[in-house]
Amino acid sequence: MARTRSVDQPLRRDVRLLGRLLGEVLIEQEGQALFDLEEQVRHLSIQRRRGPKPGRRAVAAELAALLQKLPLEQAEPVLRAFSVYFQLVNLAEQHHRIRRFREHASDPEAAPQRGSLEAAFQTLKDAGVPKDRVLEALRGLQVTLTLTAHPTQAARRTLLEKLYRIQRLLEARDRCTLTPQEIADGLESMREEIAALWQSDELRRMRPTVGDEVKNALWYVEEVLADQLARLPEAIAWAFERAYGEPLGRVPTPVRLHSWVGGDMDGNPLVTPEVLADTLRAHRARGLRMLLRDVESLGVSLSQSDRHAPTPKELRASIERDEAELPEVAQRQGPRTAGESWRRKLRFMETRLQLALHYVEGSRAGSKEPMAPAAYRSPAAFLKDLELVERTLLQVKAERAGVRQVRRVHERVSAMGFHLAELEFRVPAEDAISANASLDGGPAPSEGGARLLAVLDRVKEAQAESGEVACRTFILSMASTADDVLAAFRCARHAGLWDNERGCATVDIVPLFEQLGALNDGPKVIRTLFADPTYRRHVEARGVQEVMVGYSDSGKEVGLLAAAAALQRAQVALTQVSKEEGIPLRLFHGRGESVARGGGPAQQAILALPQGSLAGGYKATEQGEALDHKYSQPELARRTLELALGGVLLHVMDAQPRPSPEDEKVFREAFDSLAEIGRREYRALVWEDPRFVEFFMDSTPLEEISALPIGSRPSKRKAGGLESLRAIPWVFAWTQNRAILPGWYGVGSALEAFADKPEGMSLLRRMYRDWPFFRTVIDNVTMVLAKSDIAIASRYAKLAPESTRPLWRTIRAEHSRTRRWVKRITGESRLLDNNPQLQRSIALRNPYVDPMSFLQVELLRRKREGQEVSRPLLLTLNGIAAGMRNTG
Repeated sequence: MARTRSVDQPLRRDVRLLGRLLGEVLIEQEGQALFDLEEQVRHLSIQRRRGPKPGRRAVAAELAALLQKLPLEQAEPVLRAFSVYFQLVNLAEQHHRIRRFREHASDPEAAPQRGSLEAAFQTLKDAGVPKDRVLEALRGLQVTLTLTAHPTQAARRTLLEKLYRIQRLLEARDRCTLTPQEIADGLESMREEIAALWQSDELRRMRPTVGDEVKNALWYVEEVLADQLARLPEAIAWAFERAYGEPLGRVPTPVRLHSWVGGDMDGNPLVTPEVLADTLRAHRARGLRMLLRDVESLGVSLSQSDRHAPTPKELRASIERDEAELPEVAQRQGPRTAGESWRRKLRFMETRLQLALHYVEGSRAGSKEPMAPAAYRSPAAFLKDLELVERTLLQVKAERAGVRQVRRVHERVSAMGFHLAELEFRVPAEDAISANASLDGGPAPSEGGARLLAVLDRVKEAQAESGEVACRTFILSMASTADDVLAAFRCARHAGLWDNERGCATVDIVPLFEQLGALNDGPKVIRTLFADPTYRRHVEARGVQEVMVGYSDSGKEVGLLAAAAALQRAQVALTQVSKEEGIPLRLFHGRGESVARGGGPAQQAILALPQGSLAGGYKATEQGEALDHKYSQPELARRTLELALGGVLLHVMDAQPRPSPEDEKVFREAFDSLAEIGRREYRALVWEDPRFVEFFMDSTPLEEISALPIGSRPSKRKAGGLESLRAIPWVFAWTQNRAILPGWYGVGSALEAFADKPEGMSLLRRMYRDWPFFRTVIDNVTMVLAKSDIAIASRYAKLAPESTRPLWRTIRAEHSRTRRWVKRITGESRLLDNNPQLQRSIALRNPYVDPMSFLQVELLRRKREGQEVSRPLLLTLNGIAAGMRNTG
């Protein structure tokens, strides 16, 4: 315990400091009475969590009674106080993560940090894997992260930027020896930011546009990820040398960034062909502007003089060609760059980028002016010039006089092109079917079909301007047959997205198998596609067949265990089809942040994937709500990338422990049995009990979620009941009422029934010990159970009619059963004893989230009595979403 306290002591110090500053702001802005009320609520919340067990129920009743009597005019400032309090606590914990990372990295005696690249290389070295094999694997490694716009993390950008500034001030206190005046100035700056935070509106006045979502996603790329991707090869080489004791040599950055934001038309009517085209231009314009800054910076650094570094012939010849093609630039730059050949070359490169940017900006403004002949039309042309700069610098012994900066720009462009993130587009399969039927004089397409045909025209225009890399991934949601995929394929060909020389479309058609039936039939669909001669030629020319597996709709349809089993079966079978057909497969994992949608610790999830399933690379979605706590700071982004890369590397090298084929066969059969029991229990509650929909609607703030202005996309794909509700609001609603039911329901009954079989319990424990897939499932369920609070959820359940109470008793019993059986399998006496860091994190957050939950219940009751409580109710949704983190 002493060690835990010493590790957490700086975190507690920061929490006390920020809490004190917030208290001063509350008294200044709202008065002593409001501060005293907030403190009373906070202390009761802490007592409910940490006080003597016999008195906790009475404390909860006292807290509920206090909030029930709260006048509406006081409800909002109390909520805002806890919301800001929580954001500051969250900030302190995030800063503490970075601090611990730095302390660990600076300790020469410490073992490599768990999950880091250094730890992955050390594992490979300990397993006897030689350097050459590691280098070969690194050169073939492909990791693609696709940013999406699912912002259940509902904080406004303006508020996040204030929090980032506070974090930088905390960091300055840790990393610098400050004078008393500097300390006082830092404290005053924090107080000013907190006061500005208090005076700012937490809620958007209106729902964000698709353009707003595009800007939000690209902020993380421009401010953090671009630099991290540029430095990634250096980080890989450094970690390798630490583990192997010898240099690795140069490796390319293995990460690629893609985005759906502005291209996802699945159920979002606001993503029109014009929006997609504008998003593509916005990506390119912002990418070119960032690259111009990079080249300008290189021009400052590369000041080599001909007197001390004679110009190589190759560079001189290149500059002469530039002077002939851009005489005005040559004349203008003549005196300024005389005798500084590398600077002169960079000025020509800068001009070519400016001409490309001028064309893009003109295009956005409606200009039809063609692109200047001297403009860079593709990243390949720019990279060719940049490689020349690097090569000639090496010839004059400038390896340590600018080459590293050149290589960083090279890696960034290799990873991101001119577009920051490669745009993907997604449409429902039914739109492709309708569009295909309308071709060659068929019936008029549906509205969605017409939109798809127009989108394909925009993609063709973008590829003509910028090459395939601008937009080449066509995702088909709710795909279930080969005809769905072939319809999309024919539409692409009809639109002119076709390369006659290679005999293939210039887009990859990616079926998204989401529901249980589609996942089960997916391997058969792919085999049927490969039997079609034209499609097979296409996919052979493309070099890979990408298939997306959805973790969201399957979980909502059949529950956690059955969805996990179906996804595992599908991946095994798809990998086998790929191997038999001789066509590489890239699986695209459509994961959410919540466990019910495939979330959980990234590296463990990668290591739990079926053997051989990453042969075509690893690709996964990065949900909008996750971007802030994964990529808002360089250190967080570096850790996130290392976790993904380390997991993929170990998986590809098959270096993690796996059960024998015989054991794995037994384990899979056992898990299929568990999944079937879990499916029956889940379906009986969610889909077969006629009282469930009413209970769900009344015991969660689902209706209020649809009013929260956090995303451009509607909560339903189309009109209808539970079946048309998206998985994100489904999980979000259950997280708001703290039950988080989709992440565990049916698991306890399945474990109990299986454990009753002869040797059942010993087999379950062996599966947990020896099978990464099962261990990941159980650990994720454990995390959800630790985050859930069934006592608070019971207060929401009382909002539902009396006739539905038996349902809640069933849910409570299953929750208790699942907790009991999970602990028996993991051997924990308390949930998350095996993960004390997460255990402490949840314990730190709960006292600040709980009052918002208590108040939300009271506000829902008032709303349903006809009172106007919309604004404070939306504030509770915002606050609880931030508090629970992986919510959607």
